[in-house]
Amino acid sequence: MKTKEIHLITMYHEIHRLRHVEHLSIQRIADHLSMNFRTVKSLLDMSEEEFGSYLETKGHRPFILDTYREFIVSYLKRYEDIPTSVIHDRLKEHFSSFPHLDPKTVYNYVIRLRNELNIPYVSSCDRQYSPVPDLPPGVQAQVDFGEKKLRKSTGEWIKVYFFIMLLCYSRQKFVYFRTNPFDSLSAAYAHEMAFEFFKGIPREILYDQDSVFLHRENLGDYQMTEVFSRYQGSRPFQAVFCRPADPESKGKVENTVKYVKRNFLFQRTYIDLTILNEQVLCWLNRTGNAMVHNTTRKIPLQQWVYEQPHLQTWTPLFNLSRPQGYKVLKTNVVKYRGNSYSLPFATYKNDESKVFLKEENSRLIIKDEQGKVLATHQIPSGVGNNVINTHHRRDTSVRLQELRHSVKEFFLHSSDIVVFVDSVDRLYPRYVRDQLTALLSSAQKAGRPDSEIALEFCVRNKLFSANDFRAIAEHQATQKTIPVKGTMIRPLGDAKTQLIVNMEPDKSDINQYESIFHSIKPVRHEPVHTIN
Repeated sequence: MKTKEIHLITMYHEIHRLRHVEHLSIQRIADHLSMNFRTVKSLLDMSEEEFGSYLETKGHRPFILDTYREFIVSYLKRYEDIPTSVIHDRLKEHFSSFPHLDPKTVYNYVIRLRNELNIPYVSSCDRQYSPVPDLPPGVQAQVDFGEKKLRKSTGEWIKVYFFIMLLCYSRQKFVYFRTNPFDSLSAAYAHEMAFEFFKGIPREILYDQDSVFLHRENLGDYQMTEVFSRYQGSRPFQAVFCRPADPESKGKVENTVKYVKRNFLFQRTYIDLTILNEQVLCWLNRTGNAMVHNTTRKIPLQQWVYEQPHLQTWTPLFNLSRPQGYKVLKTNVVKYRGNSYSLPFATYKNDESKVFLKEENSRLIIKDEQGKVLATHQIPSGVGNNVINTHHRRDTSVRLQELRHSVKEFFLHSSDIVVFVDSVDRLYPRYVRDQLTALLSSAQKAGRPDSEIALEFCVRNKLFSANDFRAIAEHQATQKTIPVKGTMIRPLGDAKTQLIVNMEPDKSDINQYESIFHSIKPVRHEPVHTIN
């Protein structure tokens, strides 16, 4: 018999002894044995035969969470103080096919693993709040701030500040993050984002006596900061402030701050602020507003559907349009969720160049402002990845055949350029576009006459490379002599003829000719006498 079964049998008989012999209440027995009172009650209701059957089936019953056992155990060993609610959220975040389970089911399984692996359980906070009567829908919201240090992937720490607004009736929550402390203007902006999220404005909002909102208490005649006073005057809600050192009066949002810290922010890696705000919205839709609330025992998102019509109408006050698109870097890449994705050549035009991203079936679709698809990449796991399509490194704005035609047309379709292009196709099949693009660029820079001379030299010496052509053209430009003033001879189209025309004959010094003339003795022409 296993040790665990022996323990259960001992516990079963001890519970019955305390109940029937010492006549203790179920709650007293649960407190005495450190057990849940529901477990004590269920064991008391079992006869010995039923308990025996229970023991036989307990050790062989499979658990639906056994599939995720290794994932849960790794979290428990790494973070011994992790709450069960965080594990539940991480399971939903990492496994898209995770089934819909009651939080109690996850809680029981995690506690079972803790006991099995001897990982100490960290009990929840014992902080007590004074009861506050429930208010009708749309009447009140509560606002508070929080802050927490997060670790970056580089190991450094960064402090983030967050704003929370909670609708008291439905418990629908909104969270917004910044890397700088909130001031009156940024707090007003956060209010507008919350109203947009809730699709309405409550009749009153409860605050701490925070310096962001309040300049001075003034014996109840509150003096708000100038910025927030003007903002509050433009909105149809009443600002209500707690008395000093009285957090219990807004315990709903105080508890939500703790919930965000211990669930969403628990051991979360900071990538950047945009991603953090995107992640918290996903968390709200997945867990924060989608799970049964411990107090109301209702789902906030479902309750908000009922509360939303009771909220006051919201119309935008600030320009809440978020940055449209993602900035294109000079290297023709775009950064998204901690990874870099390549873009086609020449996507970057200036510092205002932007692209628009959309995730679809684990792929990232990148479009331009007109909606044209520029690239499609597979989204990798993790962060810090450089996702590159080598095809993007080339200028694909001109088709390859059109590029060949442009090169040949520049050289007037001479026999040399035909030989050169055919040789490039044969020698560099994977780099034809790069070779011809470089050739055309160098030729346009050097000009047609010099380019034709360089091309003839390359073909004659079998140098079929754009790099060789560029080097010869540049060398020729440095060796060009200054033309003699006089009649301009129009060069012919043939490169060889042009080369002959440009040749300059050697010149001899006139002194050399004079010395030759002086060295020759004169010959006298006298009449010839004959002797008869």
